[in-house]
Order: sequence, then structure tokens, then C-alpha cells
Amino acid sequence: MSDEEITLKVATITDAGPVLDLLRQINQETNVVMIPQLSSLSVADEEMSLAEIDQRSDCFVLLAMLGKQPVGIVTVTKLNGSANAGELGVAVLKQFWNQGIGSLLVDEAIYWYENFSTLEHLVLDVFADNPRAIHLYEKFAFTQTDQTKEQDANGQERPAILMEYGGSDS
Repeated sequence: MSDEEITLKVATITDAGPVLDLLRQINQETNVVMIPQLSSLSVADEEMSLAEIDQRSDCFVLLAMLGKQPVGIVTVTKLNGSANAGELGVAVLKQFWNQGIGSLLVDEAIYWYENFSTLEHLVLDVFADNPRAIHLYEKFAFTQTDQTKEQDANGQERPAILMEYGGSDS
């Protein structure tokens, strides 16, 4: 990595193009990013999504930036039909794996959840064959609540673990 430091910024509508580029690159590097119709999303679609998220207290998008380039992203999105739960998602460009960026993003998402969100639960699912991600989430007080099967980005059904954040006061 260069001498530049990773900085964090809340995603705004002006980040729509770079966010789409980031997600599409990550989707080529790994099959765990599951965003329906990612290839057909336009910058205008992403601008509308980011504008809506900016107005809500139950959704959050934060970018890890190297200069002006996003290299990682964490999202919390309200789950439809659930007991006021948000789902955490985190992804980092492969060339920046194992440099603490995922931990930084998860830590900041938890801070937002505990201090600013209206959500009552923070949950996620992770493929069971991804021990690095499971370890990351366990490090931040996520505990396994169930097991299921999920389709990856290639349409393959794989075992997955459902986890929930336990928080500092549980």
C-alpha cells in the first residue's frame, strides 16, 4: 500500500459512480457480494438509493477511501418484514485484504448502530466456508444464531451462518 492513509466517509449521492465501480470490481474478485441486478444498476439508480439512505436512521453506507478511490464499503440496510433489524454487509477490494480495513469498517458500523440508528438488532449472514470473515465478526461480538443455505453471486447454494451483534451491554 502507498503512504496514503485510509480515511472513512459516509457515502453521498456524488459517490454513486465510484460505489458502483467498487461493488462491480469486488463482485469480480469474490462471489460473496450478493446485490441483485448489480450489472444493470445505473449511476442514477445508485444516486436515488444513496439519497434515500441519507434520509433514514435505519440504513448506513460508509466507504474506506485511499485518496479519492473507495477500496472498501460497509452497509447496514433495514431488513423488510423483520423485527426492526438491520443487515450488515462489508466488502473490501482483494488487494487490500488483511490490512485491517474490514475491521475498521465493521467497528464504525457498530458505532453508528449503537449511537445513531433506530434499529434494535444488527444481523448478518456469512458463508460457513469463510473463516476469516467469521473470525472478524466474532471479534466484534457477533454470535451465531442459526444456520441456513444461501446462494452466492454465482447462483451456487452454500451453507451459511446467521449471526447477530451482541453489543457491549448484552
